[in-house]
Amino acid sequence: MLELKTVFGTFGNFRDMSRYMEEEGIKEVTVEAHYIFTKVIKLDFTLKEIQEKLASGDLT
Repeated sequence: MLELKTVFGTFGNFRDMSRYMEEEGIKEVTVEAHYIFTKVIKLDFTLKEIQEKLASGDLT
């Protein structure tokens, strides 16, 4: 199970996280990706980067 943990919540996918960021006016985020309770990676994104990656199919 993939979890995307941020300071403003935990999400199951980038699309939901992007929607939340847009609704709340959040422009940047640091994401810790966890898979089965193990931290896999920590990344910094802007809302624009997430939206572009979703549109191109790089993120789900």
